[in-house]
Amino acid sequence: MRKHALRRYIVYRVKAVEFLDFGALRHGLESGDFCPRTPVNRISTDFVESLRTVQLSWFANFVDKSKDGVDVIEFWKELFPKHRHQIEEAWNRMKPAWDAFRRFRDKAGFHADKPLAFFKARREIPRKQQTITAALREFDQLSKLILKAETTELPDLEDAVDNLLDELEAGHEYRYKRVQKVFDDFQYG
Repeated sequence: MRKHALRRYIVYRVKAVEFLDFGALRHGLESGDFCPRTPVNRISTDFVESLRTVQLSWFANFVDKSKDGVDVIEFWKELFPKHRHQIEEAWNRMKPAWDAFRRFRDKAGFHADKPLAFFKARREIPRKQQTITAALREFDQLSKLILKAETTELPDLEDAVDNLLDELEAGHEYRYKRVQKVFDDFQYG
């Protein structure tokens, strides 16, 4: 059971780095630090909206309990039992935005529904901006707490990473350098 939860945590960490990368790109575009060239003359604010779509959809996948979701809240409670109450409280504060996140991802984010449903889901995000922003801030705070707790409460994480890498390499699918720890460069917030 713990082995499975640790492996899901490893997947979450990979997805979290991607999520942060999109956030860094979005911030750079919002601040005007850079703007990629495109053949259709888009400007940096156009890219900001595209990255918003990805970030909101990524968040929905973190929380989603379906077979395709990460279900991070549940395995955080399993891996970090000392923080179970804080995790549950944070989730209760995020819940009001959950349906909007899921609809957005399913109808306009990672998927594209029929035109009316697609645009309705896109319109819902600005209308619920306060609720959405509050949920994202809550998730950010909770993620920072979890990352900080990781060093003391997941002493077996490094072994779990090594075991997973051993299995991947045994299947001749991947080769990894073992000199550097997989998560050395990961900093949240």
